[in-house]
Amino acid sequence: MKKRMLQVAAGFCAAAMVMSGCGAKEAAESVDLREVSLDEIIEKAKEEGEIASVGMPADWANWKGSWEAFTEKYGIAHEDTDMSSAEELSTFDTEKDAPTKDMGDVGQAFGPTAMEMDVVQPYKASTWDSIPDWAKDPDGNWVITYLGTMSCMQNNKNVDETIDSWKALADSDCTVTIGDVVRGASSQMAVLSCAYALGGGLDNLDPAFEFFEKLAKEGRLDAGAYSQERMERNEIDVLLTWDYLTLQYRDLTLETVPEASIDCHVMKDGAIQSGYCLVINKYAPHPYSAALAVEYLLSDEGQIDRAKGYARPIRSDVELPEELQAKMIDDAEYTDTIPMTDNDAVTEACTEIASRWEEEIIPLMN
Repeated sequence: MKKRMLQVAAGFCAAAMVMSGCGAKEAAESVDLREVSLDEIIEKAKEEGEIASVGMPADWANWKGSWEAFTEKYGIAHEDTDMSSAEELSTFDTEKDAPTKDMGDVGQAFGPTAMEMDVVQPYKASTWDSIPDWAKDPDGNWVITYLGTMSCMQNNKNVDETIDSWKALADSDCTVTIGDVVRGASSQMAVLSCAYALGGGLDNLDPAFEFFEKLAKEGRLDAGAYSQERMERNEIDVLLTWDYLTLQYRDLTLETVPEASIDCHVMKDGAIQSGYCLVINKYAPHPYSAALAVEYLLSDEGQIDRAKGYARPIRSDVELPEELQAKMIDDAEYTDTIPMTDNDAVTEACTEIASRWEEEIIPLMN
């Protein structure tokens, strides 16, 4: 209904040629948020009174907690529509004449894509200098706020050795739970991690498929999904996925099975890493609220919110509370990460992984 009302309003405005009165698009383009003081941004954001985000679902990386804290602090109402990174940018573009969305959270490779599409506007939070150069556009068009790294969760009731690499996994007799590789992005990225560990990469997946073919023939490959019930029945030895998921699953399992013994480690020889970028819609109907949200999410408080969702904050100068730090994988395990920045190459590789998995691996598991 809100979108429809905006479209009707835009139509009336165009007919009357009163461009200044209609102008979410024009207003957003006319202000350089980098030139506005933080005090003025706060004042104008409170006047706007609302913000609409995309791609920030409540159950992902503690977005629910972040937005509740933001609303409580500034009195700005929030709503989110969950969608993929590509859908987010497409929405910014297709709605530019009647925009309804202010900002999004997109995969790391989509930050540059957003600039190529010319659908974002720049803003630099007051904590800008504490963000690594590689994690931000120099002009402020996108900025990474948190990271995920390929990891494993091991059930110590079934596994004696430490599984912190693909080599350790190969040398063990563990059964590997990887999920639905044909359809699941995180499962496909686990295969890609294996390729890197064994000398391959985006353009050479053969080492990974040779590895998983061997596992399948040995009966050590489990394509079932993670669940607390399966953990309770000790059906899972090792689970491969992003660190913020393995850590979340660990604690969810411990809530229902307090006697469980579970460790999580980064796959150090294939530690592919991907982050998520904040982007402000070039045509945002509430640009000041969007800028203030970026400011909050990159503040100490906002970065701690990410850690509450098990994601690693981009700012290394933020001191996490001891109880949160104790839940994270040790920093020393993140020394040899492999950033995934070429979205087209990753997409092509994942398409190949899905196809080959269905043709080459699944028949061996039946």
